Amino acid sequence: MNKLLQRQIEKSPANLDALGPEWGPLLAAVSDAYDGFDADRRLIERSLDVSSQELTEINQRLRREIQDRKAAEEQLRHSLSLLAATLDSTADGILVVDRSGTVRGFNKKFISLWRIPESVLASNRDVSLLSFVLDQVQNPQAFAARVQQLYAEPTAESNDLIQFKDGRVFERYSRPQFLAGEIVGRVWSFRDITEQVRTSRRRDELVQQWEEANRQLECVNKELKDFAYVVSHDLKAPLRGIKTLAEWIATDQADRLDDEGQEQLRLLLGRVDRMHALIDGILQYSRVGRVNEEKERVDLGALVPQIVDLLAPPEHIHITIGDELPVIESERTRITQVFQNLLSNAIKYMDKPQGRITVGCREDEECWTFNVSDNGPGIDAKHHERIFQLFQTLVPRDQYESTGIGLTLVKKIVELYGGRIWIESQVGEGCSFYFTLPKAHGEEQHEKLQVGTAG
Repeated sequence: MNKLLQRQIEKSPANLDALGPEWGPLLAAVSDAYDGFDADRRLIERSLDVSSQELTEINQRLRREIQDRKAAEEQLRHSLSLLAATLDSTADGILVVDRSGTVRGFNKKFISLWRIPESVLASNRDVSLLSFVLDQVQNPQAFAARVQQLYAEPTAESNDLIQFKDGRVFERYSRPQFLAGEIVGRVWSFRDITEQVRTSRRRDELVQQWEEANRQLECVNKELKDFAYVVSHDLKAPLRGIKTLAEWIATDQADRLDDEGQEQLRLLLGRVDRMHALIDGILQYSRVGRVNEEKERVDLGALVPQIVDLLAPPEHIHITIGDELPVIESERTRITQVFQNLLSNAIKYMDKPQGRITVGCREDEECWTFNVSDNGPGIDAKHHERIFQLFQTLVPRDQYESTGIGLTLVKKIVELYGGRIWIESQVGEGCSFYFTLPKAHGEEQHEKLQVGTAG
């Protein structure tokens, strides 16, 4: 008998033994019902346990999916924010339109470039935008036709320029928008290149002006060259006649001339020679920068001693050449003129019984710095700029024959090569002329040549 039924009967005031045998089948049936109920209850409890476990697992999966979705949504919001910030900070105005003509997106730059009001943007249709911007461009018909052509050819890309009535110029680029391999719309980008176009046009104008100036300069140079040679010939011819006549008078009439007459003839001959030198100096000055000589490797360690020998300094003047003069890329005639003029001036104006002149060089990263120094009379600081001006001399020409062109010629040559020249001096203690010559591109490091002393 079922234990639960038995406990209930035992609690009953009736005696189980007092019941007749006819209660046996009934009690057996009730006991079986109790046993069946217990079996069903245990089955239900097991089913509930299984369902609860499944629900717990499902709930856990849902929680994970919700968390993953929240993370994905947060990442998507971050990406969209970054994309929006990128689009708003770009120099291009961006417009996105779908296949139906609906505006799907744009950035702030697009609005500012095209100066589109809020009322036009509110329509969210490309036709509204198009009708508004047509009033701004120079050729609205061509602009609209190009837009319609691109809409008719969804796969086409385009890159062209838009001219505005107010002078602005935009670069327009358009390409299809793809989604899952299908074309869903079109992306337009616009960039304001007005300043670049103006700069390019100005550059073209300057190039044309430069070419025209070069043509005019060539004509002027040719005229100057022809004029220089004509003037040289026309001036030198009478000078030669004057000099010949003066020399003939000085020789044939020497016994008839007193000391004053002899002095006047000497001055005449000196001034004829000065005029001749002046004409040659002007010709040399006019050729600098106009007549180009082939550049070559010039060994200054060998050239400078040759210049000193040609100048033949007096015995009381001692010239020392530094032991490290470089090999440079230069026009031989031009660099010879530079050193020759500087050295001849140092020799000419030397006022010391024992004259000392030195030639040196210092190498810098970008250039050579040369110096020609002497212990002569020196030059007052107030004349340091003046001495480089054309025809300027510091002493009377009758005392020292000078054309006033030499230092001007030196300055012009040095500056033509991209260098500069200056002087450092104290009156009575000599002076030093310094000048720089930039190193030629790819020029090898200087060759150290041991040069002796000339003098």
